[in-house]
Amino acid sequence: MVYGKIPGGEEIVKLSIKEKFSNDYITREAGEKLRKMICKAAPPIVLDFKALKVASSSFFDEGIAKLGLEGFDAKWVNENITFLNLHKLDAALLKQVCLARGIKLNW
Repeated sequence: MVYGKIPGGEEIVKLSIKEKFSNDYITREAGEKLRKMICKAAPPIVLDFKALKVASSSFFDEGIAKLGLEGFDAKWVNENITFLNLHKLDAALLKQVCLARGIKLNW
């Protein structure tokens, strides 16, 4: 399942969550690492959750929702980050966590 825009024709930054985070893709520490990677990357960014079910509000809060504290608003997140292979339950959790921090995901 794809959530967000699929970049076309431009160079993208693709982060495989499983590869980058091995077995730690549920903690706040891992989420903070993800957020720092996103902040340093040039958009568009594709986060690939292939073969994962995260089910961690802590990871999503630190990694995505707290982008607002770094100066990125909902418009930026919606236009620059694509969530690839995100489980439908993780998608619902991510939307809820982001909304609690003022980032409404438009998908």
